Amino acid sequence: MALLNVKKVSEWLLVKPSTLYLWVAQGKIPALKIHGVIRFQREQIEAWLAECQLEPPTPSCPVDRRRHGTDHVDALIAQVKRAVYTSSYGKPDQSRATRKGDSHGSV
Repeated sequence: MALLNVKKVSEWLLVKPSTLYLWVAQGKIPALKIHGVIRFQREQIEAWLAECQLEPPTPSCPVDRRRHGTDHVDALIAQVKRAVYTSSYGKPDQSRATRKGDSHGSV
């Protein structure tokens, strides 16, 4: 059983060593801790990678390019626009703290 160090696995997976340390701490990747040193078993990493594989969509299923839940987001954006923009001028409300937009003659 060959053990791999953090540098080898980070090069293999194309991630930074700090990312690997984080994944190990979070239990996201199989690892061994031998007297405080992190090591990886090639077979366990290969099995872990196989579990991470995303299944491609089947050809019989139509692919919906629109992200799920965008109707709610679109409605939320429209609601915020209505709240921010005034109907009389079509411009954002001026901040009362800066008093911009006052036409009483002061600069």
